[in-house]
Amino acid sequence: MAALMIGSSSKPVLLLPVLAFVLAFVAIPALTTPAQGLVFHVGGPRGWRVPDANTSYGWWAMNNRFHVADELYFKYENDSVLLVSREEFDACNATDPLSRFADGSTTVRLDRPGFFCFISGEPGHCEEGQRLIVRVMVHPAEPAPAPGPAAYAPGQGGDGSGSGGGHGGSSPGTSSGAAAVAAGGVALAAAMAALCVGLVLLLQ
Repeated sequence: MAALMIGSSSKPVLLLPVLAFVLAFVAIPALTTPAQGLVFHVGGPRGWRVPDANTSYGWWAMNNRFHVADELYFKYENDSVLLVSREEFDACNATDPLSRFADGSTTVRLDRPGFFCFISGEPGHCEEGQRLIVRVMVHPAEPAPAPGPAAYAPGQGGDGSGSGGGHGGSSPGTSSGAAAVAAGGVALAAAMAALCVGLVLLLQ
């Protein structure tokens, strides 16, 4: 009788390492996958420059939604991008920036909630409207059901600029973020199913 009991319990015992493997290599990576943000092209095809009468960086920023892990892409020539405080932004003061970029192709990751303020480092450009302030929300957005047109900035009309919306489905990168979320959900569901099966076998 003792031999039969030991033999009957060996199968559930052998399942424990299998369950541990599944949870360690499937469930945990699924839970720790970093959020994938969207990329916003500031200025659209024209890039980062002094806006004309039909464009406005402020209008574009107000009509888009930005979240932690999104990125702003600045393309420019003979210019620069300065990350500044709100006070320096309001005063168009380029003498003491928090960060300065002048490589002609700058990507800034929005790594925290709150306000990010940018101005041009060229004399007189900020006063002419070449400045941008964005408000970053705390939580990453839900992936949109279907991708829309690219989220270009700023303005409207014939300059290729988007009409706003951001995480509402108007920016490239939505499909990659949705794929990552879907893959994580499938992996987590598989791990939980394996755990439930193992528990049922142990209780028999």
